[in-house]
Amino acid sequence: MSIATARPRALIMALLMAVMVISVLDKTIFAFAGVQIIEELQLTPEQFGFVGSAFFFLYSISGIAVGFLANRYPTRWILTLMALVWTSAQLLVTFAGSLAALTASRLLLGAGCGPGTAVTQHAAFKWFGTREQVLPASLIQVSIMLGGLLGALALPYAISHYGWRSAYLALALLSLGWVLAWLCYGAEGRHGEQPEQMPPSEPAISYRHLLLNRTFVWISLMCFVAYLPNALSFSWSAVYLQKGLGLDPMQTGYVMFAATFSIILLNLLVSGLSQRLLKRGVSVQHSLVLLPMLCCIFGGLALSTLGSVFNALEAKLLLYVAGAVLLNSVFAFGMTITSYISPTRQRGAMLAIHVGCMTLSGMLAPWLVGKLVVLFDNDIAQGFETALNGIGLTALACALLGLWVITPGVTRERLLARGHDTLPNPAPAQAA
Repeated sequence: MSIATARPRALIMALLMAVMVISVLDKTIFAFAGVQIIEELQLTPEQFGFVGSAFFFLYSISGIAVGFLANRYPTRWILTLMALVWTSAQLLVTFAGSLAALTASRLLLGAGCGPGTAVTQHAAFKWFGTREQVLPASLIQVSIMLGGLLGALALPYAISHYGWRSAYLALALLSLGWVLAWLCYGAEGRHGEQPEQMPPSEPAISYRHLLLNRTFVWISLMCFVAYLPNALSFSWSAVYLQKGLGLDPMQTGYVMFAATFSIILLNLLVSGLSQRLLKRGVSVQHSLVLLPMLCCIFGGLALSTLGSVFNALEAKLLLYVAGAVLLNSVFAFGMTITSYISPTRQRGAMLAIHVGCMTLSGMLAPWLVGKLVVLFDNDIAQGFETALNGIGLTALACALLGLWVITPGVTRERLLARGHDTLPNPAPAQAA
């Protein structure tokens, strides 16, 4: 549609952040209603874990498929269709009360939410130059956290006072309201597009080279591992806090609120520092790689000691929150690094593939916890904590290797040498 002067960027960013908030509410209501759903539908730990994993069965596939569509079609209409799918999914579970309906709703919601982060990020990047993209990438991640904050405060209250079905209905209406606002005020940015230099019939750089370079492979793997505890927040986390640690629903909400608020602060702090370093001419390696890898190293250490070294309730809560918060910092950098090494016309697909690879872990995490809970004689705390110990150790190893393997500056130069087209203008400084 219009170029950047036709719609204020602030309004577009506000709408994009709003849709991500709604997406998080849609995803996390299952976790906050988990105890009530388990009791009402008489679900076993394995069944609950399966439904939690079902959300991710189509998540990655749809994310990648729609990401390629985002290369060709306006993100304005893709986002509209996605929000309508969310509405349908929430209505399905509102008016049907069986395990099959719940599973179908989560499958449909996963298919609709799968492209959400990548397409929203792609839509935001269309309004900003390459040197400005760390901030919008972080704002999208912050909006995800804002959704977590709102959900942690509002969803436990709504579910306790009005029932989980009414809460699902309210979210369906909220998604529909966003669609109306987006149709009225949404617009398409055009930053970085140069149609005369990019033939639509062929890619600027072979996807084989874009996907199989060590920077993309390892940052996607790092994000895959970091997303494992994040995926549990959509299913097992609230159940662990209530049935495993003995917190009540509102206390659970406060813990989730504290974690989410901390994630917002850390994202703003780390991304702001990264942006300042780039503008001052500090190398891409130090600005985009060192900071998130250090966060993941300390986050992995925190999760690896949860329950196995420190067993007091306060220590468990502190380590769980600290580990989840620190690992979350890598997601905005994963988006920025992927965008940095991708041609503009191929960026939508590359972001979608990156998110798709990352969120594949969502199929594994809830199912694994369900199996571990059964293995430990239905001890939710021990099963959940054992899973987090393994995740923490894996994250620690991946982050340490990531300091050496992830080299966006070198990767970009190599891709430029292979391609017959140009990448977006580089960040202020490049280094190996």
